[in-house]
Amino acid sequence: MSTELEAELQGSDPTAVLREFLSEAAPSSVYHLVDLPWPYIASLTEAATEFDPAELPELRLLGRRETLVSLRQSFLGAARAANLVEADRLAVREREPTGDTPLIVGEERVHVPLLLDGTGAAVVATRGSFAEQAGESVASAWEGGEPFSLRTPALERIRDTMASDLGSGLKEDFDQSLARAATQRDPGDFEPVTAAVVVAAANGTLHYDLSRWGESVGLASKATFSRRKGELEDMDVITTEKVPVEMGRPRQRLHLTDEYDSKLGDHGVDELVARIAG
Repeated sequence: MSTELEAELQGSDPTAVLREFLSEAAPSSVYHLVDLPWPYIASLTEAATEFDPAELPELRLLGRRETLVSLRQSFLGAARAANLVEADRLAVREREPTGDTPLIVGEERVHVPLLLDGTGAAVVATRGSFAEQAGESVASAWEGGEPFSLRTPALERIRDTMASDLGSGLKEDFDQSLARAATQRDPGDFEPVTAAVVVAAANGTLHYDLSRWGESVGLASKATFSRRKGELEDMDVITTEKVPVEMGRPRQRLHLTDEYDSKLGDHGVDELVARIAG
């Protein structure tokens, strides 16, 4: 089997490699991403945020279930991936484990992703029989794959509706918390419902408005928000204030307890959320 190595993309980490890969890919092109290791999938969603969706190629992610579940369980990764799905730049399908080498397969090129002592590299193979056979095999595997649901709303939709439904101040605090989470050792540990409740309490938001927004955007059910509110009350992180309404039961306004409100003044909402929801 002949293979001609044409070029090599190198970077300090997988995100740097994929940033370069995406910058060189034509928007009209289609790439199958097959059996990528989790660090490369996480880095792909991060690198893609730096581009206008119209600048990106069509990406078809075909992976093993356990790897795709890792994507689903990482809020930042899944929400970023959902951005691409909504923009018709990404589709995700599940395949049976085969032990194949991870590949990024285009119409004329095959990139082989590598992780070397924390350094990412993608070696490009073109015009050889390996590239031709890989293209045919991957196209067939894609047709036989099962669609995989991320079960996570798009990050931009979360941010936009949070601003319109709950206020720009709350959205800015949530953004700060997300930015901090992205720098943590394991961003997948970030728990968005807890973060949203804490940020809402820091802004004096009504629990009714928060849970209604969270359910409508697809982040979590009202019951999940209520359960998380109760847990944070038991931890003495938040407290509630009854607010009378013209009809029906009083609403509950969320507040931080005095202890955590004082911590907010010293450290900022992003650090407070990191301690509780990260």
